[in-house]
Amino acid sequence: MPKYFYIARDKSGKKQNGMIEAESNAALLVTLRRSGLLPIEIRELEEKGLISITSQKKTARARRISLVELALFSRQLATMLDAGISIIDSVGDLAKQSINPYFATILETVRNQIREGSGFSQALAKHEQIFSTLYVALVRSGEESGNLVEVMRELSEELEDQLNLIRKVRQAMSYPVIVSLFFVGVVAFVFLYLIPKFQEIFESFGAQLPPFTLFILAASRFSLKFAPILLILLILFSAFLIWYGKQPTGKKQLDTVKLKIPVLGMLVQKVSLARFCRSLSTLLKGGVGIISALEIVAKAAGNLIIEEAVDKTRQGVIRGGLLGEEMQRYKIFPPMLVRMVNVGEETGRTDDMLSRMSKFFRDEVDVTLNILSSIIEPILIIGLGFIVGVVVLAIYLPIFKLAQTMQ
Repeated sequence: MPKYFYIARDKSGKKQNGMIEAESNAALLVTLRRSGLLPIEIRELEEKGLISITSQKKTARARRISLVELALFSRQLATMLDAGISIIDSVGDLAKQSINPYFATILETVRNQIREGSGFSQALAKHEQIFSTLYVALVRSGEESGNLVEVMRELSEELEDQLNLIRKVRQAMSYPVIVSLFFVGVVAFVFLYLIPKFQEIFESFGAQLPPFTLFILAASRFSLKFAPILLILLILFSAFLIWYGKQPTGKKQLDTVKLKIPVLGMLVQKVSLARFCRSLSTLLKGGVGIISALEIVAKAAGNLIIEEAVDKTRQGVIRGGLLGEEMQRYKIFPPMLVRMVNVGEETGRTDDMLSRMSKFFRDEVDVTLNILSSIIEPILIIGLGFIVGVVVLAIYLPIFKLAQTMQ
């Protein structure tokens, strides 16, 4: 079993370090978190010395494997295994077919590790930057139950559902984003270019301008003068939010705020619950125990508030409670979801009920996205019309006044 050197902070913020044995990086992280420690740096201890896992992850970030590639790999592997091709030959053939050189290298490494005697799940666990804990756990359950083909199909469907969900969100938000950018561009053009030009024309006539026009001209001068500063402040604020969101306290606060935003909060909650239900259903179908499954899916929700609720639910199940009863304690789980889980536990079909709820939440995401789009679009159009109306009024008022003076 590999040995690791770690540096971590405890709940009070103090640094601790030491050496520990673990089956994999993922197992080590679980052990540390159970001990109330937040890992800062982890290094593997080998004969050659310390190998920094942190640096390995930085390299891995530059060479990511997309969900599309992972879903395609899972689907193709299931088909090849179902046709009777050995796991070594299947992984080797898929490595040669991969158009991503990095993924091909990883698959070739997995194939060699299997040939040397490692199990398929053990080989995958050594590449946690690509194969998540959920993925590895399901593959392990498939190996133990002798049902790896069905598990790989479940995994491919799980990944495809994630892709569809991401695509729906992107498609629904793309139009409002484009309209918003156009809105900002029009406002910037009007206040930074158009109005200053008219100001020069009005000044050349030497006429006294109406108060409303003077106010708009003053707003234009203010925008022109402070636009660079406002842009820099906006960039700095965005950078601060990104940094703050990576801190434990900041992430929790931002995730709380996300859930409280009208309409958008509902969308975030439903997306997270759809992931939670789908992942838990897949794990239970794969034969993973409820306690281990809850531990794995806590991270799959994508929201720290839901993650904490799932973890507390898991602790309640460990103490002997039923899943539905424990979920009912937390408002983040809707009554309908709790009811369906209770029915699933009574009938022995919890995985099926969770799968149905996942589909329900995905449908709800579609509805929420449509509502969000229908709200944002008219607001932006009305706002753009208001800005244009104000500018037109500010320009034409002095023109009318000049016309009256000339008469």
